[in-house]
Parts: sequence; structure tokens; C-alpha cells
Amino acid sequence: MGTLLSIFVPGTGQADDLDLRALDVSACGAGTRARLEWLVDRADSRERYADIWWRGWTGFYTVGVAVQSTRAALEDDRGQQADLIVGAVKALAGLTRLYFTRPVARLGADPLRAEALPDENACLERVAQGEAFLQQAADESDRRWSWKSHLFNVALNMAGAVIVTQAFDEKDGWTSAGIGIAVGEAMSWSHPWKGRSDLEEYQASFAPSAPPRTSWTLQPYQAGLRLQVRF
Repeated sequence: MGTLLSIFVPGTGQADDLDLRALDVSACGAGTRARLEWLVDRADSRERYADIWWRGWTGFYTVGVAVQSTRAALEDDRGQQADLIVGAVKALAGLTRLYFTRPVARLGADPLRAEALPDENACLERVAQGEAFLQQAADESDRRWSWKSHLFNVALNMAGAVIVTQAFDEKDGWTSAGIGIAVGEAMSWSHPWKGRSDLEEYQASFAPSAPPRTSWTLQPYQAGLRLQVRF
């Protein structure tokens, strides 16, 4: 009897709008099926947070660009205006970063359901695809610990503060820099972070079986010796 893997996944519309999508894995071998089921279930469980994170920060920076730009256009004080313009530019930088670095977890398991699985080879290819997504999610979660992203955040905000305070003599530039650094750090540290632990769990659960050890012995045989090899 074939096996049918059924998964409920939150839709992109209202929160209670559920779409039942099924992936027929009856053509997959037992081991391949177990891996694929794990990958699909775990990808689905990470989708909601990643989507909320990405949409939330994208919306936040979009509003920031609009508000700061509008206030800058209406501001008469040159120092305040410069501070607002720098704020709009930093918000635009954050928005651009989000556009080009969408977390792979936001896709959920949809890519794994894209096509039917007619045979074991197709199942193995789908597992490899899922493992690649899992590895990418792990690499993305590791960026939270990368000194480069945090240094860029601090450097961008400090550069804006120097421009505002030194070129326009606006002391609020340092306050804006502090707020900008805090916001940038909040975005970095709240990024979907479970990719590495998911990968480690998967590797522990589906570690390849160790190859049999090869051994050899010499035994007396008739008038000589016999080499016996076990593998």
C-alpha cells in the first residue's frame, strides 16, 4: 500500500486560512521517505516565523523611508533636515538588504512539493534539494554571529552621525546613530536562528551508516598459511 504524506500549511491570506497540500511519497523507499518527511515537516514548522520576520522588518523599514523622507521635505532647520535624510537613507539600506537576503525558511516546504515523485530517483533528488535548503538555512542563521554584519551596522550609523554632527552641527546625529545601531542589531539577532540546530538534528537522525570494518587474519592451512579477509 502506498504512503501519502499530508501537511497543513498556513496560507498567505488570513491567519486561519489553511490549505491542505499532499505530497505522494509512495514511490520512495523507506529511508528516503523518512528523510523527505522530516525535511518537509521541519521546513513547514519554520515558515511562519521567517515570513513574519521578513514582512515585519520590510514593513518597518518601508515606513521609515516614507516618514523620514516626508519629514525631511517639510523640515526648515538644515541640521534636523540632514539628520532626517540620513535616517531615510539608512532605512533604505535596511530595506535593500532585506530584499536581497530573504531567508530561505520563508519558502517553507513549497519547493519540495513543486512536482510529483514518480520514482526513487526523483525522491532522492527531492531529498537532496531539501538538504540544500537546510544547509542554506543553517548558513543564514550563522550570520548572526558574523562580526562583519555587526561591524557594517555600527559603521553605517556612525558614518551618518559624523556627517550630521560635523557638517551640519546637529547633535541629534549621535542619538539617531544609537537608535539605528539598536534597530540594526535587533533585526540581526531576531533573524530565523534555528537553521544550524535543525541541520545538526537532521545529520544526527540520518547519519550514514558506518561502512563495515575490514579485517584480516593469518591461519594455518595444510602445509602453509591462509589469509582470511573479513569485510
